[in-house]
Amino acid sequence: MRFTDKMIKGLAPKEKDYVITEKSDERGAGRLQIKVYPSGIISFQFQYYIDKKRRRIEIGKYPLFSLADARKRFYQLSESVALGHDPMVEKGVSQAEQKLLNSLATMHELITEFIEYGETEFAASTMKRLVNCFNHDLTPFITDELSINDFIEQDLARELIYKVYNRGAIHQADIFRSNLMSMFKFAIDYDNSPARYKLPNRYGQKINPIRDINIQVPTNANKRWLNEEEIKKIWHADDLPFIAQQYFRLALALGGQRIEEVYKSYAHEYNFEDNTLTIPRERIKVRDRGDHVVPISPLAVEILQEILPHRGSTGALFPHRDDPTKPAHHNTISIAYARWCKKHSMPSFSPKVLRSTCKTLMTKAGVPIHIRDILQQHNKRDVATVHYDRYDYLSEKIDGIGVWDKYLMKIIHETG
Repeated sequence: MRFTDKMIKGLAPKEKDYVITEKSDERGAGRLQIKVYPSGIISFQFQYYIDKKRRRIEIGKYPLFSLADARKRFYQLSESVALGHDPMVEKGVSQAEQKLLNSLATMHELITEFIEYGETEFAASTMKRLVNCFNHDLTPFITDELSINDFIEQDLARELIYKVYNRGAIHQADIFRSNLMSMFKFAIDYDNSPARYKLPNRYGQKINPIRDINIQVPTNANKRWLNEEEIKKIWHADDLPFIAQQYFRLALALGGQRIEEVYKSYAHEYNFEDNTLTIPRERIKVRDRGDHVVPISPLAVEILQEILPHRGSTGALFPHRDDPTKPAHHNTISIAYARWCKKHSMPSFSPKVLRSTCKTLMTKAGVPIHIRDILQQHNKRDVATVHYDRYDYLSEKIDGIGVWDKYLMKIIHETG
């Protein structure tokens, strides 16, 4: 079979990658091949034998590398082999280097080991989403023997991320990118940790290959926060679903804690004797210092008194509509906010914006930046703080929430 553009364009991906070899009457000078990956990527490669050992060199990916370009490169490599040279050695890949590459973990091994690491370091809810993401968008397109270097050289990460993006799941594509970024950071940190000094690399990566893959053109649009007028309007809206409005109020009153920390909270985590919310370690992002304690302001107490009668059978503050034993998914309130904003011609916002709103307006209210950061768990990450400073700053948090409570009350009750 002689390759043509029409034939190449008609190649369909299968569950596993496969190779097609172009026939040639000339023997001993290698063959031009096409490799088709499950992701749909098509790559030209050159196959040849040296000392009766088969070797392959990737030429380029189609259509960025045209068939004409591939043939030109094939003839160059074929001539080199006919003269008794090894193109791989000429390319600068020695047998020792090839042996080292072969000893590195495969992509499947990296995925498995990253998940094992994440199960000890990340919140259970985070890991559940990550595993679901990889099972749906990554592992089905990765062969068992695919090396990490091949994954990078074939630009599979970009291909798979944009596969998600192009089906309209832009937010999911961004999450997928973030998960891949974390996985390769884990690989780099592992090889470069002091415990691995002078030991062979496990993953062999020096630079995170995901860092240059962008989902959207950078813009200031993501720096959305609600001003005082918008807060007041939403706070007193009479056409916003109960759960969406009560979460909006509680999230602001608690100083902008992360979505998972409040929306998936349980009644028993709120202590009305000392007016504190204790967010358990497994549900927070910054886990080094244990549970995160947040003071409950008088305004937050009022809001909780309205919410608690509607809690689920297991105490979930915002129970799932179909299964009251479990917390609801935050997509519910995201959709509610988007619809409400569209109805009232207001720029849309996500639940995450409530955190940036508190961050911005707390400073305006007079809450010291370091107290604001402690309230929102943006405290120091140095070794001394993480491992030795176990003071929970509760009195400072109480002072900060007190200042913020007064400012928020002024916003929602201000006339005119």
